[in-house]
Amino acid sequence: MTSKAKRNSEEFDPGTVIEEKVSKQNGETSIRRFIKGRFLGKGGFARCYEFTTQESHKLTAVKIIPKASLAKARAKQKLISEIKIHRSLHHPNIVGFEHFFEDSENVYIMLELCTNQTMNELLRRRKRLTELEVQCYLVQIISALKYLHMHKVIHRDLKLGNLFLSDKMEVKVGDFGLAAKLEFDGERKRTICGTPNYIAPEVLDGKQGHSFEVDVWALGVIAYTMLVGKPPFETSDVKTTYRRIRMISYSFPDNVPLSEPSKNMISQILVCDPNKRPTLDDLLKHPFFSQGNGFPKLLPPSTLACPPSESYLNQFEISRRSSPTNRRLNETCPIDSIKTPRQEFINTDRIPRFREENKFTFAKPRNSDNGPEIYVKKWVDYSTKYGLGYLLSDGAIGVCFNDSTKIILLPAGKRFNYVTRQGPERQDVITCYSLADYPAALQKKLTLLQHFKSYLDDNVSLDIELEDDDDTSSQVYMKKWMRTRHAIMFRLSNKIIQANFQDHTEVILATDVKTVTYVDKKGERNTYPIAVAEESSNQEMTKRLKYTKDILNNMVNPSSKPTETASPLE
Repeated sequence: MTSKAKRNSEEFDPGTVIEEKVSKQNGETSIRRFIKGRFLGKGGFARCYEFTTQESHKLTAVKIIPKASLAKARAKQKLISEIKIHRSLHHPNIVGFEHFFEDSENVYIMLELCTNQTMNELLRRRKRLTELEVQCYLVQIISALKYLHMHKVIHRDLKLGNLFLSDKMEVKVGDFGLAAKLEFDGERKRTICGTPNYIAPEVLDGKQGHSFEVDVWALGVIAYTMLVGKPPFETSDVKTTYRRIRMISYSFPDNVPLSEPSKNMISQILVCDPNKRPTLDDLLKHPFFSQGNGFPKLLPPSTLACPPSESYLNQFEISRRSSPTNRRLNETCPIDSIKTPRQEFINTDRIPRFREENKFTFAKPRNSDNGPEIYVKKWVDYSTKYGLGYLLSDGAIGVCFNDSTKIILLPAGKRFNYVTRQGPERQDVITCYSLADYPAALQKKLTLLQHFKSYLDDNVSLDIELEDDDDTSSQVYMKKWMRTRHAIMFRLSNKIIQANFQDHTEVILATDVKTVTYVDKKGERNTYPIAVAEESSNQEMTKRLKYTKDILNNMVNPSSKPTETASPLE
């Protein structure tokens, strides 16, 4: 193997041992060893990995820069500047700098590990955030910026991808690769740099130079992006994006209700003249941050996957935020695309610990005697990492994992069923275990179940002593689920097909007894024989029923031609 091939192999191969030579004061040299772990991300010439110190088992994020990329003096000077600036910074909302070292191949920058990824991944899962969350996050970013500017540092590349979240849900500003330190008051920088969607107009202009105000501009873009779900000037063409930035050409979409203070704050920031933008202290005094009864210092980890629950939001008296869109965000979980099944799981010690209950409540049945006895009451989609967790109406909690296995904690809370697919026809095989006695190989999945449980149902812990009345033979579990353009679909083992639509209507097909339970937009529930429902004059119901049956055909016969052609919500 050539040295280049070996280097590339090691760069992608977790488990590689990296050695740092440490010189002692007496002239002796010792060796400190690190085990390279999972890949965290990349940018420019650098790649970031999780490192474990071999002696202390401490986890660290390490930025690896190949020396081959530092051949030009400018690139080397840029790295030296990044290290010099970053290691001088010490603030709770800035990624901690530990130290750096080098070997014959690379330079290694060791940084604080932020286990909850970046706000870019958060927004990808959540689509957009509530104003309460944006208040909480922006105050932390402003705190970091005040510290930077006080020390004459301009970040110059503030964006969601450079805002990290710690295990405590603290925002940490990171990546100082484009940062600059002013040597004297009033100094202006002239390098055109940054990320297209976040670049301030004075950077593009370049004539008068730029200073701290570019970070304030980026803060406005970040606020807009968090609230709306995409940057204000984003287009498919960079030149068009730059043209829109120069013209301050953006608008607030009609389909995303925003408070007047939030729009006013963003409008004050996104102005062409940097001298007319509010200062960081001005922003903290803006009415946007005084809405309601305050806001939390830190958000619960459950918000990594789902919006804060209605009960949580009510603590801060945010009726002003209860627009139809925000109410919808609080009632349904975002459903990301189903990922390719994976056999291995990421270290469960660092998954979000869901604690805040999110209420996906079923309306109380008007004629529950005729409706389904067991259905999906709540769910949380975390298929980007692990799978979909759900709570059934009988109190059982389960997870459909990305590797096609399933686990269901029985209602009494002392035993669980583990479902695998075996044989040529991939039939479900169910094995029951006690929480006190189960195979060691299931430990990670049981831990994941516990995390999902703490989010979906915080009434009891997994090891609570309850009467052992689990009926393992009849326990219902989710066989399959899928997301469509208009709904999330669940197929249960009790022959129930459930479709929860984006407008909060629901169709529950009980295929064994041939009935349909329909929940309308007002939350009213009625149960009908399927034949009667299909001939009903209620077009709202019949459209959704037909859509559900079409998707059911796709779920049962995945090789058949998709039948989803018309929206059931129109």
